[in-house]
Amino acid sequence: MSPDISVSAAATLSLAKTILDLVILLYSKITPPPNETDLNNDLNFIKDEFMMMRAYLADAAKASAYRTEAARAWIMQVRNLAYDVEDYFQEFVLHLRTTKKPQNPRKQRNTVVDQIRGLKGRICETNQRYKDSFPALATGGVARDLPQKLIVTMDALLVGRETEKSHIIQIVNKDDKRRQIIPIWGMCGLGKTALAQSICQQRDIISKFKMCAGITLSHPLMVDEVIRSLIYQLRNEEWTYKETLKKMEHEDLIEELNKLLHKEKHLIVLDNVSSIDNWKGLIKLFPDELTASRIIVTTREKTVAEHCSRENMYKLEAMKDDDALELFMNKVNMKAEHFDGQPQLFNQARSIVLKCRGVPLAISTIGSFLATRPRTVQEWANFTENFHSELDRNSSLKILKTSLTSHCEELPYHLKLCFLYLSIFCEDQNMIRRKCLIRRWIAEGYLGDTNAEENGEVYLADFINKGIILPSPPVYVGGVATIRYCRVHSLLREISLAQSMEEKFCFVLGSRSSSSQTCHNVRHLSISSSWRRDANNLSAIGDISCVRSLTVCGKWEPALELLEKMRMLRVLDLAGTGELLRDHHIEPHLDKLIHLKYLSLRGCRNIFWLTHSLDNLWDLQTLDVRGTSMIILPQTIVNLEKLQYLRAGQIPKDEKTTDCMGSAAPKTNKRLTLGGVMKGVIINSFRSEPKDSGEASKRDTFNKTFFYDGHLLYPTRDKHGIEVPNGTRKLNSLETLGVIDIGAREDSSEELRKLTKLRKLGVTGLNRENSQQFFSAIAMLTLLQSLSIRSEGKPGLQNCLDGKSSSPPTYIRSLKLYGNLITLPSWILHLQNLTKLKLRSTRLGPDAVYVLERLPRLAILRLLSNSIEGKDLRFHFQHGSFRSLVLLQFDGLPYLQSIKFEQGATPNLELLQVENCTDIEKHGCSGLSYLPSLKELWLKAGSDSFMHDLQMQLERNPNRSILKVN
Repeated sequence: MSPDISVSAAATLSLAKTILDLVILLYSKITPPPNETDLNNDLNFIKDEFMMMRAYLADAAKASAYRTEAARAWIMQVRNLAYDVEDYFQEFVLHLRTTKKPQNPRKQRNTVVDQIRGLKGRICETNQRYKDSFPALATGGVARDLPQKLIVTMDALLVGRETEKSHIIQIVNKDDKRRQIIPIWGMCGLGKTALAQSICQQRDIISKFKMCAGITLSHPLMVDEVIRSLIYQLRNEEWTYKETLKKMEHEDLIEELNKLLHKEKHLIVLDNVSSIDNWKGLIKLFPDELTASRIIVTTREKTVAEHCSRENMYKLEAMKDDDALELFMNKVNMKAEHFDGQPQLFNQARSIVLKCRGVPLAISTIGSFLATRPRTVQEWANFTENFHSELDRNSSLKILKTSLTSHCEELPYHLKLCFLYLSIFCEDQNMIRRKCLIRRWIAEGYLGDTNAEENGEVYLADFINKGIILPSPPVYVGGVATIRYCRVHSLLREISLAQSMEEKFCFVLGSRSSSSQTCHNVRHLSISSSWRRDANNLSAIGDISCVRSLTVCGKWEPALELLEKMRMLRVLDLAGTGELLRDHHIEPHLDKLIHLKYLSLRGCRNIFWLTHSLDNLWDLQTLDVRGTSMIILPQTIVNLEKLQYLRAGQIPKDEKTTDCMGSAAPKTNKRLTLGGVMKGVIINSFRSEPKDSGEASKRDTFNKTFFYDGHLLYPTRDKHGIEVPNGTRKLNSLETLGVIDIGAREDSSEELRKLTKLRKLGVTGLNRENSQQFFSAIAMLTLLQSLSIRSEGKPGLQNCLDGKSSSPPTYIRSLKLYGNLITLPSWILHLQNLTKLKLRSTRLGPDAVYVLERLPRLAILRLLSNSIEGKDLRFHFQHGSFRSLVLLQFDGLPYLQSIKFEQGATPNLELLQVENCTDIEKHGCSGLSYLPSLKELWLKAGSDSFMHDLQMQLERNPNRSILKVN
């Protein structure tokens, strides 16, 4: 069986299993009329049959019995059938919800019954085909032989690895009689195996051990084969001894291995341990004796490495850019001088290396391949553009494809569908918002109904640990998620895209798309900005009635006719269209997308309102209109009972500056005149009388806006918030809400009191008049974990946060305060669970920092522009201060002159950021060598002497801290 068929079959199996899970979950939500006995029986039959199919597939996965073309064909039929049943159930749920008194109930009932019986017939036929064709499928299968180790030049995989190699040798040579386990982890292709092998091939290392052996593990793991291989290597017998080993039973094999290893100093390499369960089964084979034995483990899983040994765990990082470029040039047999006068060719080289993301196996393989091709700009550009097809058809790249596909094949089945989903994001989207990805997974049903948000964070962390998703900036400090954006690893996205296209899971319309390709019956459609939007391309797309998600980057308007054909659409993401999307483009279509669960118009600045028929979107869970020009939500939004996530309000161009024009915008309703010159004009309305409530919302929008020097402003309100309508309290499924302007209406705070599921809340417009009411309302929100409070201009937040009832719930974990504050509120020390604190424009005195050190769990502290005021600012962190802090950021404090750490201060600090602090060089940073956990120092460029001093301090730090200069 070729690896290609194996990987594709695994993807098909995973897809079918996940879709069956979704169908069974959807069935649990159906409550048909009690008097329809036959209908109930048929629906129960469908559910039972699907549960049986799911069991078949689970057994097939365990037995690896899905690797034949015949088995894969049956699994594809199950997948397609599950899709159709899911579509029908979705429509049936809608039918039950919306139908009250149909004009012809008998005809409608007969239509439903006929459809159910048609599905029942197809299910019976599919199950019979399974029983006829695969009678032994679920009873087990033949396990795979141990894979042959892929061969690639070891020197290529070890370029720039001298430090890593030296560190691991140091652990191997440690003067410790106890058995030491040394796990090396990282994504595929980084050279983990080559690194382990190179260490074990050094004569000075081998000479210290009585016995040495190594093995690359198979999947699924066959323990007896592992033992046989180890015994054969340790005994160093003739080839014929293998036949003897094959006849030995499990207990005899274990006994033989124990005899060999007992009281003998040994060095073992276990390559590619894939799970904790596998590790638990393997470690039992080796005696834990005081023989100074060493076991080197390579794995792609961080959790496996942690389970092996947290003390000796070593993460193998991607190659540095310079080392990666050097390796590529060596492989294409070129030196730096060859690029003189050829800047375009050099740029292509950098582009190829960037795509490899520091993976030496990829750089080496691609470089060797390109060495046999013409060294021209066009040749290298064509290779980059058609990388996935080159990967398929060129045997020279097979080693790379096999490594990448095996990395994906080993994913647990619940992650495989999420992995395929990553191909949806356009190549234009260098960065993906973390929340966007998780909310989309939720809308597709991949995370279940219970604790979906938490499950999404776990899935994302798994992908990051496996190197499939790269966080940006890559900060997961102290186990606290601080990333907002991420991207898919370039090489693994190619694998995801290829599998998605083959499975008709996702189709990407981009520069690579040919006119002969159609997206007939695909489930997810992504349109990149590079796709030619002409009539011929639109007409050739094919049947898109089954599309569940549509993602658009770039020009939107020509794709309007596509939206009309997507009745089953669940996810509509237009955030990539930016200013190209306007109200009249989207408004006529929204109310027809009755199955929509996710709608994002983020960053579409020319969107001013949403249609009043928004309440037709019964299932909408996520609405993201952040960064649009909306200042008020339609009244009908209060009918969206399933809405969980609502983000609105403008995103400041400069997040470091809170004040709008230095103070609150002037209150006016006619015109604003400066120096006798008219600078702003009110748009009173666009229509004399509204025809309905939707039109009224549009008129209100314009009544509350005016233009100032070409910028849209709001004379009486903070533009970063949005007004919520009366009745928002009915949205009792909301978990995330913000940014809302509680100063827009007197009863805005009272609306919050009933939203008891809120976990994250962002507000603006807080003032002395409404602050007591606001804090009284949020005191009822017992699940609230994140709170953001903003107030523009002066007096801002001053005297708003103190008072008898002016304190947030004590279980708040994240707090952001933006605006003129002057002094910290007295209640801040009561927030014993606070882990994240961000301050901006608060204008606090320097002593405020020393008050915050009394917060026992504070892990992330960001002091941004104008958060701390005072000339000659100097921060001195004393012994024992900020014990839980893992991230400390100073940004936009122009008078900050020094930062000093005493020994014993901030013992868990991993990341220190100092940016836009122009006076910091006067007295500098000191005590960096005393920070035992420090991993990175981020800094804006400074003088050579200043940078040299910092570098010298970091070199004295035992944690090998890194200086990163922006």
